[in-house]
Amino acid sequence: MKKVVWAIITFGVIIFVNWGLASIFHNSFIDWSLLSGLAAAIIIAFFNSSGGFTSDLADARLQSGNNDEHWAAKEVRTKITRQKRSFQPTISFYVSLGYTIIAGIFSFFYF
Repeated sequence: MKKVVWAIITFGVIIFVNWGLASIFHNSFIDWSLLSGLAAAIIIAFFNSSGGFTSDLADARLQSGNNDEHWAAKEVRTKITRQKRSFQPTISFYVSLGYTIIAGIFSFFYF
């Protein structure tokens, strides 16, 4: 039941964003459908993944030997193990990916 609720919420948010973009830029709904679905899939994938570039940037401050006197953890000298890249797709990701694929097919035939 929880997955169905999240699927409906995700679909509703994508539709609302798509409608909002179409209204703001005075275009048709189909013009923004592919981009809004793709943006939703990328955002969901970014926030459901661990490791990679952004985690390395966050760990870099701990691994550096800077002399920032206002930073509480300046004495940390241990080596932080690298996080392995992982991604756990959720129902929201699958909904946004399905929306993107269907919107891409409709956009292909529309244009």
